[in-house]
Amino acid sequence: MITQITIFSLFFAHVHAFLAWSPDAAGPRGSLPMMDEVPLRIGSDFDYLMLTRIYPTAVCRADDDSVPDSCEIPAETPDWSIHGLWPNYRNGSYPQFCDGIPRKFDGKLIESIEERLTKMWPNLYPAKTAESFWKHEWEKHGTCAQSLKNLSTEYLYFFKTMEVDLQFSVGAALRRAQIVPRSEPYLLQEIQEALRNELSSGKNVQINCLTDKKTKQTLLGDVRMCFDRKFQPIDCPHAKSTQPLTYILGHPPPLPSFKACPSSVVYLSDTTSRVLRVAGLEHREVSFWINPLIPIYSSFFSSQEPKQEFLWGVSVPFVAIVLFVYYKSGRGF
Repeated sequence: MITQITIFSLFFAHVHAFLAWSPDAAGPRGSLPMMDEVPLRIGSDFDYLMLTRIYPTAVCRADDDSVPDSCEIPAETPDWSIHGLWPNYRNGSYPQFCDGIPRKFDGKLIESIEERLTKMWPNLYPAKTAESFWKHEWEKHGTCAQSLKNLSTEYLYFFKTMEVDLQFSVGAALRRAQIVPRSEPYLLQEIQEALRNELSSGKNVQINCLTDKKTKQTLLGDVRMCFDRKFQPIDCPHAKSTQPLTYILGHPPPLPSFKACPSSVVYLSDTTSRVLRVAGLEHREVSFWINPLIPIYSSFFSSQEPKQEFLWGVSVPFVAIVLFVYYKSGRGF
C-alpha cells in the first residue's frame, strides 16, 4: 500500500509541476537584469564590434553544391539573417571563449525571445538545433562582450544584436539603392557604395562571397558592419581572411568558405535557387527511440511553446508505461 501511494504521489506531483510550469512562472528568465548586479570585470577589453549578416540563399546554394540537401532555410527567415556579433581587436585578432556569466550557454535565459531568435538568427543546418548555433555564438563571442553594460548578460547579448540588426537592415539598405537579387552580376563597387550610403553612415563595411561550384559564379555571401563600443558605425578594416561555417555542424562534411569578392558578384535570387524554405516541423535532435513518436506529436512542434508541449506529449505516456510494466512485473500496487 505504501508503494502504491508513493508511485501515484510521484506521478501526480510530476504532472502538477509540469502543468504549473511556464516561462513567466519560472522566474525572471527573460527579464532585463539590473545593470549594477553585473560585475564589469568579466568579458574582454576589445576595441570594436563586428555584426555579421549572411545571405541564406547563397549559403545554402554553395553548401548544397558540396553536400546535397544539407542546408535548409526555415520558414519566415528574412532575406538576410544574423550570423553573430563579434568583439575584435584592431590588430586583426579577436578574443574568444572568455570568462562569462554564465560561462556556458543556458537556453532558459532567452526563452522569452526564442521565437524572434528562431526567425532572425536561424540555424540553416537541420542536423543541429537552432540552440546549438546560439550556444556557439554566446560561448565563443558573447562571453567576450560582457564588459559592455548593454551586452553584459546572455539575454542582453542576443536582444541587443537583434535590435542592431533591425536598426541597420542589410536587405532594406540594398533595396533602397535599387540593388535586388537577380541573375546578372553587380559590380562589387556598386554594392559597396550602396551599403556605405544606405547602411553604415558612410563607413566601410566588409563584404564576403561564396562560390557556386556548379555554375562557377561568385555569390554575395555576407556583410560585416563594424561599431565602436557605443554602437556607432565605424570603418571596418580590410578583411585579411575569413572563416568557414564549419562550427555549425562541428564535423565533416565540409561547408562553404567565405572569401574576398572579385570585381563583380551575383546577388542570387531565391526564385532561381535550389534551396528549401522549410515550413511545419522543426528539425530536432532526438533519441532514436523517440523518432516513431514524432508523427503522433507533430502538432506540438509547431506550437509557440514547442519544448513544453513536446515534453507533455512524451512524458505522460512514458510514465504510464513505467506504471504498467511495474504492475505486470507482479509486484502490483
